[in-house]
Amino acid sequence: MTQRIRSVATGGTGLLAVFVDLDPDDRPGFRPFLAEDMFPPRLDIGFGPAASFDRVDGSGQQFLTLYVAPSLGDLYGAPYQGLRGQRGARDALYHQQFRDQDRYVAAWTGPEVSSPHPHQFASHLFVNRFDVPTDEVQSFNIWFTCDYLPGMAEIPGVVSVRRYLAVEGLPVHIVLHELTSPLACEDGAWLDRRAKLRDSMSGLYARALPSVVD
Repeated sequence: MTQRIRSVATGGTGLLAVFVDLDPDDRPGFRPFLAEDMFPPRLDIGFGPAASFDRVDGSGQQFLTLYVAPSLGDLYGAPYQGLRGQRGARDALYHQQFRDQDRYVAAWTGPEVSSPHPHQFASHLFVNRFDVPTDEVQSFNIWFTCDYLPGMAEIPGVVSVRRYLAVEGLPVHIVLHELTSPLACEDGAWLDRRAKLRDSMSGLYARALPSVVD
């Protein structure tokens, strides 16, 4: 299954990731706010897919929302910045209600594990956020490219593995593992391959809003 390793991104190469917590009283309206106020205008300017997830394993923020942009530059261009500068009342309110927010703007760093089909977020997502010591960057990149990705490509239930480097937000490295089922995390090969990719900010998420594209 190593043919699933691709040197060219199958989707956009910009990523906006927002990790937040919300007080219990603020949670019921959160997904309607995303589906009605946030996703449509961003899809209209060419973003997609976009999806929102609930954390189901690990510690950290309960909610994760992801937007894929055509490129990193699109996250700084006039169309998107115009949306950010013209927040509606519900948009402004929810941004005040976010707790413990971590916001990342990041760029795709290949290669990736994927299929040739247009990118849609799978039902489950395992996320790693981490830094690599400066003197280990080269050896880590070699291991990730030559060992980790081929190993992940062989594990049933792993749909894709993509790495991003943050230009806003810390830690810098973000790896998104898309899974058809959380059972992929129980595979012996998954546990073996991930020995060098364990961190305190890792966690499993289940998709709460369908992955949508324009």
